Amino acid sequence: MIVINLLSPSQKKELKIKRLYIAIKELVMLILLFTSIIAILLLSSKYILDNRLAKLIEKNAYAIQQNMEVVRKINSINEKIKIVDQIQVNFKQWSEFLVSLNDSTPENISYEIIRINYEDATIELKGIAKTRNDLTKLEDNLKNSNVLENVNLPLQSLLPKENNKFSIIANINIGNIK
Repeated sequence: MIVINLLSPSQKKELKIKRLYIAIKELVMLILLFTSIIAILLLSSKYILDNRLAKLIEKNAYAIQQNMEVVRKINSINEKIKIVDQIQVNFKQWSEFLVSLNDSTPENISYEIIRINYEDATIELKGIAKTRNDLTKLEDNLKNSNVLENVNLPLQSLLPKENNKFSIIANINIGNIK
């Protein structure tokens, strides 16, 4: 086969330039096409990720709300435990104190009222003693007690010889009560 070239050199040059422009044009079109495809993919992935982020935030908010309820319950239980612990730390065996008070009391004395004020750490004893000696013995026993301090027996309670009505007020040394 014989190829005859009928184009002039200027037309050949012009043809080469046109081919170069067409190749550049196709290359630019391909770059634009790939860029637009990548942009579409990025936008769609951004939309999907935004939706997932919104769902995660919603789930997280719900979880935080549930956890707040649990934390509130835990704090409430902790407060109750602190109160119980404080009660146990400050626990005093008043039964032993009352037994020691009973042991300090002579036989001929009966109490009408035993009033203990924990806040003021005081005790008030009201009752009747058969004799003045029983009442003074009670006063001495209470003064010798390591739990009571400042035992105050009014002098007018000691005036009658028999059936003495008395009212004794004393301070309680709470530290000595176990």
